[in-house]
Amino acid sequence: MADILNRLVNAGAWGTGHENIDRIRNWVNSQLKKNGKRVTKTISQLTSEGIVGIKNNGRSIYLNPKKRHEIADFIDQYYINDWNKYQNKNRN
Repeated sequence: MADILNRLVNAGAWGTGHENIDRIRNWVNSQLKKNGKRVTKTISQLTSEGIVGIKNNGRSIYLNPKKRHEIADFIDQYYINDWNKYQNKNRN
């Protein structure tokens, strides 16, 4: 979830901006094993929580600007931005 939200934040998909769901699914598939169903479930969960909205007959998603603080907190808590810091932290 945090990875998808971070990608949407970096793309500037707040409110009127949006990102194609297929593009996100392909990006996650290139990072991990084929997880198209898992990405679809994650997006539907984010939609049911009101964190993201759907545009273009279900082909694009956008971030809910009213949940900006919740999104930022979630990304800070779960997204690992620098892998080296993560590895060094776990070695100690």
